[in-house]
Amino acid sequence: MGDRFSASIEFPAGAIDEEIKSLLAEEGVEFEPLRANYDISVQIEQGLFYMHNPEASWGQFEELEAILRRKGVPFDRETGAYFDYTPERVIFRPANNGNPVQDLTFILSEGEPVLEVQQIRNLLPQGLEAIQAYLDEHFPSYPPLTNYVKEG
Repeated sequence: MGDRFSASIEFPAGAIDEEIKSLLAEEGVEFEPLRANYDISVQIEQGLFYMHNPEASWGQFEELEAILRRKGVPFDRETGAYFDYTPERVIFRPANNGNPVQDLTFILSEGEPVLEVQQIRNLLPQGLEAIQAYLDEHFPSYPPLTNYVKEG
């Protein structure tokens, strides 16, 4: 069963099909009207489905995340700290318009990605281009989830 701790996931609500709906039901989500059992909170806002579970297994939604990846559905997942477990943010963006898949994991401190200061110091003598290359590789920009919300 594993340890249980806080996790949130967000993805375009238009991607919810029967398979995803079934997995969400296993998490305690009910539709019509949208609500959740236990301490789980859910909402749909600006076309994005959001779920927070304070007791997600290992702070993840393993099956749901696997299905979203397989279906090419972009999502953001954030996991809170739990004893030795470091908080993290997972960003998944499918390949589109010639851009490759982005499957990124950032370690967080107070909700923001952790930047390795010593690495930046080591790159300073090489100039701004070296620092920019490091940031582009380890902290690439990615489109916001709202870019994937279909109008209508």
